[in-house]
Amino acid sequence: MKNSNELDQIKALEAKIDRLQRSITKLEKKLTDHIAFIDRVYEPLRNPISKIKNFFG
Repeated sequence: MKNSNELDQIKALEAKIDRLQRSITKLEKKLTDHIAFIDRVYEPLRNPISKIKNFFG
């Protein structure tokens, strides 16, 4: 059976893992949002010739 100190260490490690997971989740959301933003901003530049053709008919 594990002693109290080992259980405390395991709980501390679990808490650290939980914090890391939350941090990773937040960073993943920010990165996903940023990529979506970049896609929206640069979408018109992807096919500039087509845009010009459409503009002039």
